[in-house]
Amino acid sequence: MVLSEHARIRMQQRGIPSRVVDWLAAYGAVDYQRGSELYYFNQRSRRALERDVGRRQLLHYAKALDAYMVCADGQIATVGHRYQRVVRH
Repeated sequence: MVLSEHARIRMQQRGIPSRVVDWLAAYGAVDYQRGSELYYFNQRSRRALERDVGRRQLLHYAKALDAYMVCADGQIATVGHRYQRVVRH
């Protein structure tokens, strides 16, 4: 996926490494909201990620694993930290 300028700036401001964004795209759960895709880590996706990359590396990025990513039109629109549960409709 292509990273928008807005998303790149938000990643830097919010301290979210590009590796976590790559993991969100590969392992994250997807929820469709308001015409866009919301990627986030749930328990199942965290287990799959831990199985593939290892617990040690996952602990290194533990603070960033609460991240979410919004994609629209094949482009990453923004990224941020989740402070609330994802509301699924």
